[in-house]
Amino acid sequence: MIPDLTADQVLTTTRSVRKRLDLTRPVSRTLIAECLEIAFQAPNRSNQNTWEWVVIDDRETARKAAAIYDAALNDFINSPEGQAYQRAGAAKVAADKTGKLLEDMTKMSTSVDYLRQHMGEMPALVVPMFFGRPEEMDLFHQASNWGSVLPAVWSLFLALRARGLGSAWTTAHILREKEMAALLGIPQDRYTQVNLFPIAYTIGTDFKRAWRKPVDQVVSWNRFGQRS
Repeated sequence: MIPDLTADQVLTTTRSVRKRLDLTRPVSRTLIAECLEIAFQAPNRSNQNTWEWVVIDDRETARKAAAIYDAALNDFINSPEGQAYQRAGAAKVAADKTGKLLEDMTKMSTSVDYLRQHMGEMPALVVPMFFGRPEEMDLFHQASNWGSVLPAVWSLFLALRARGLGSAWTTAHILREKEMAALLGIPQDRYTQVNLFPIAYTIGTDFKRAWRKPVDQVVSWNRFGQRS
């Protein structure tokens, strides 16, 4: 455990960590299970506990999972949506006179590239799932099912942070969900994969608060757009 780290500090300094994940230090199954046990205390739909989790710590399986993730990122980059995303980013950079946006986007891009190159070397990878398929659900049931597992995923990130470990939220592999299901033996017709994320000790634990839009810019009171 990181000494003297308060609950507020855990909540405000749990970052998506990529470059500062330690590829050389093993993470025991006992520690991962401890963090998962804490995460499973998160609220879930009617307390049914219908989630499933696959932890990958076999090197060959991790490399194959990372290859699926890498290929899915290429799929997105080369898709019309990905191309539009890149054009929109370039337009925002061109309109920014401070140069700060370019600096931030470059930093994020190099961070994502690093994780992409080293995903298969992480001590462990995790794929959480919920029971059912969203394409067979209305919006209400989709919200219920996503909301039944995402709190536990974030609680896991917080438990990791408190113990000197870190992770990064990724969803790209879902573009190749069937390939990941085949690799991990997931019943594709019955379970929906939520994301894929690494688990590793962090190099240092001195993470800080991130910039976020202030409350008075994004919170409405009683009616949308009513800021006060």
